[in-house]
Amino acid sequence: MEVSLGFIQPRLRFGDLDWNMGRIDRLADTLDSPDLIVLPELTYTGYLFRSREEALELGRRFWEPSLLHVLRLSERLSATVVAGVAEPDGDRLYNSAVVASRGELLGIYRKIHLFNEEKIWFDPGDRPPRVFDIGFRLGVMICFDWAFPEVARSLALQGADVIAHPSNLVFDYAYTATLVRARENSVYIVTANRVGMDDRGDKRLLFKGMSQISSPDMEPIYRARPYTEEAYTAIVDLGRARDKWITRRNHLLRDRRPELYTLGGEELEREEA
Repeated sequence: MEVSLGFIQPRLRFGDLDWNMGRIDRLADTLDSPDLIVLPELTYTGYLFRSREEALELGRRFWEPSLLHVLRLSERLSATVVAGVAEPDGDRLYNSAVVASRGELLGIYRKIHLFNEEKIWFDPGDRPPRVFDIGFRLGVMICFDWAFPEVARSLALQGADVIAHPSNLVFDYAYTATLVRARENSVYIVTANRVGMDDRGDKRLLFKGMSQISSPDMEPIYRARPYTEEAYTAIVDLGRARDKWITRRNHLLRDRRPELYTLGGEELEREEA
């Protein structure tokens, strides 16, 4: 089974909703019949907040128009769109990804592993990663989730063929790590990173881009140019992701020995104490 997987790598501006939607729409117009499009982490608000209060205020103000934009984009492209958003829920705020397909909201994933100051701005995700059936099996993780192998593995164990990975990557080795996640689980991973700068006066953060479609063979099917807007799709064979055999005697998932894996949680708690 062949499907078209892609990403939009926009130049975003902090706190400028109209600009951000416009850049996404412009790039989306260049795409030809995608099945899946992934947008970056925190697509609509930008990333570099000054405080939790600012993050919550922007999250509340941008939530409804952001959600409507994702729904409309998925309907216009006749595709599934995964987009990073700031999701308010009462006094809580989550770094989330909306999953919409052909104008319908399928669900929301809340980032489990918060990076650095995200621990100030957001609440950690309170739901396990899940897989969506969109004609193929789609899992979602967000940016720093790549650093925890359990996320991609749990999605693979749920039958994911593809993992959408909205990101604002900081570490260059994260691009290699996603290739490893793709290989060790035999899945495709679509990492969407942004370009542009969040300039808050006292703090600045430059985003590199280099969005990537990773193959189950630990190879980049495509890696976008750095610091440049881009939208791209690639046709992939899902049969490759569904073949979990490494040799005729070794299966990536069936050969697991979870009864012998030591989690080490008690030892870690003792060390921290």
